[in-house]
Amino acid sequence: MSIKLGFTGNGGLAGALGALSGALAGGSNNGLVPVFDGYVTSVNFDIGSQPGNARIEVAGMDTSVLMSLEEKIARWTDMSDSDIVQQIVSGYGVSVEADPTPTVHQEDYTTIVQRGSDIQFVRQAALRNGFEFYFETDQDSGAVTAYFRAPQLSGTPQPDLAIQFGDQSNLRSSAAQLTGQRPLAVKIEQIDVTQNSANIAQVSEPQLNKLGASDADTLVAVPLGSLVTPKDALAQMLVLGPPTSDATEMQTIAQAVRDEASWFITARGEINSEAYQTVLRPHRLVLVKGAGKAYSGKYYVASVVHEFKGDGTYMQSFEARRNARDVDGSEQFGGGGLGLPIPGL
Repeated sequence: MSIKLGFTGNGGLAGALGALSGALAGGSNNGLVPVFDGYVTSVNFDIGSQPGNARIEVAGMDTSVLMSLEEKIARWTDMSDSDIVQQIVSGYGVSVEADPTPTVHQEDYTTIVQRGSDIQFVRQAALRNGFEFYFETDQDSGAVTAYFRAPQLSGTPQPDLAIQFGDQSNLRSSAAQLTGQRPLAVKIEQIDVTQNSANIAQVSEPQLNKLGASDADTLVAVPLGSLVTPKDALAQMLVLGPPTSDATEMQTIAQAVRDEASWFITARGEINSEAYQTVLRPHRLVLVKGAGKAYSGKYYVASVVHEFKGDGTYMQSFEARRNARDVDGSEQFGGGGLGLPIPGL
């Protein structure tokens, strides 16, 4: 099952549906964006007591459903996580784009044992490297690709999302939550299996690009430092790592935990799709404006839910996150130049 959405010739939803009919008949995608390619997993047919009450609910999952069908016990030796993922996922008939991972799990020091399904194992590998794992369909070729990589925090953002911005507003609602209870440092202390001594990894700085001017170190660490005197590091999290003699493996895990902890702002909103005239995509940047200098700026889109309602309206709701607050001057709202005044902030 494939689902494509979009807007053609500024025709709104009706134009998109007309283009979809042409695409199904064998024409081009006419600018429609593929938002799902996968497999039907269940069908619920509710007949009802009257003809007008009949309803069919269809549920589906992407290629990850194929990777969840079998639980396995497997050993992976002398390979990096990216090589393991390449070998597993390519067996399902999809291409894989994987960022290289630094640790090669030498059999003499560490044996990676898979206990569970392929999708569980691959997602665990992504987590310990600070990566994401997801499937996406290419708009032009229609080919499905699996991505095993770090969040993409550079490049051109998607069209602006605007709240309380006059005629340019395209958000029906928007809310952001900032939490100050996130680790500011991560430490792993585990046994070195060859030296029989402590192996320590400690990380205090995230490696991800900042999406604003003020990160958690600026907003939280500075005032917190005046209230407490830590013995080791401020707001430190202790993580249990695997017994290993490879210091790189410990450092990679500690860095992944620290990078994940740096996401301390979460935004949620509902898009007026007729005004936005764009299909918002996850795993990309988007600019938000009209939310004040503190909460306007770059966000990383984590998920998007698409909904067609009975009255013909098309709704999009999203969740996005951010590892820094405040605009930093690099944002090009509405295609404007750097450093220009931003109306509505």
